[in-house]
Amino acid sequence: MAGSGAWGRVHLLLLSVSSWSLISAQLLNTQTIQVPENDQIEIPCAAYASQSGTARIEWKFEKGSSIALVYYDGKFTDPYKDRAEFTPTGIHFTSVTRKDTGKYICEVLWTRSGGSGQLRKSEVDLIVQETDGSPPPTCQYYRDNVLMTSNPNVNKKFRNSCYAINTKTGVLMNEPVTSFDMRDYFCEAQNNVGTTQKSEAIHLEARNVISYKDMKVLVNSGNARIIDVRLPEEVANGRIANSVNIPVAEVEEALKMDPETFKMKYGIDKPRMDDNLIFYCQRGRRAAEATKIAINLGYTKAHNYAGSYEEWSEKEGN
Repeated sequence: MAGSGAWGRVHLLLLSVSSWSLISAQLLNTQTIQVPENDQIEIPCAAYASQSGTARIEWKFEKGSSIALVYYDGKFTDPYKDRAEFTPTGIHFTSVTRKDTGKYICEVLWTRSGGSGQLRKSEVDLIVQETDGSPPPTCQYYRDNVLMTSNPNVNKKFRNSCYAINTKTGVLMNEPVTSFDMRDYFCEAQNNVGTTQKSEAIHLEARNVISYKDMKVLVNSGNARIIDVRLPEEVANGRIANSVNIPVAEVEEALKMDPETFKMKYGIDKPRMDDNLIFYCQRGRRAAEATKIAINLGYTKAHNYAGSYEEWSEKEGN
């Protein structure tokens, strides 16, 4: 009989556990709550509704593949008991940290007279937003107080620029730099937690870039070798005086030629390494590319006339 009694007790225990775990749960609600770190938060239990019968409420915390009990058998577990308060409609945290980010599951088992039961549950995804850069901030740039679009081609204010903005790292890349890019810049970073952070304005100045004023002096003095890197059909519509046409695709090969071959092909002496070598195109992009090629070949005084022929023709009235 003793053995039979032991089996009976085990059998009753299994029935007790299965009466909770094998009842099909009715999921009533799922929601997401975001809160700054160290703030207090109320996590609602939408599964609870006042009705006849006895309600047994449990809270669980799910993060990744792990599940832990938060509130069980009428009390909080150790990680929560000193900073959480229970009501049938929810739990109140006096303060949350990044470790509290995860899914909170409220399960309510209603037991009515006659032994029938109903299991209801609701879920809340809690996101604790860290004020020290989590969620990661996004960045946006302003040029002369005008918000820069992610694609320069979609706004006429930026169509003469060539840049890329990485909103995650906050890096702005201008390549190549033209006269249109030499402006004042600042960025703003925000992650929907604290206040938006704004940087100091920085004025962009490019090396190896000359202005219209400098170009005018060099053209009038004749103290520069000026190379037009546009296509011949573009040059046919106008050019800067005393310039020679070498399309950008030919610049590297041309500057590597021996002096005799260069003069035979282009009709002028090949530039020396210490010559003031000025490149221009229509808006400055190809000229910037040619300047970079020349510098890499050792032409230390190579420069890009950033305004190029578009600015020159406008200011010269051509």
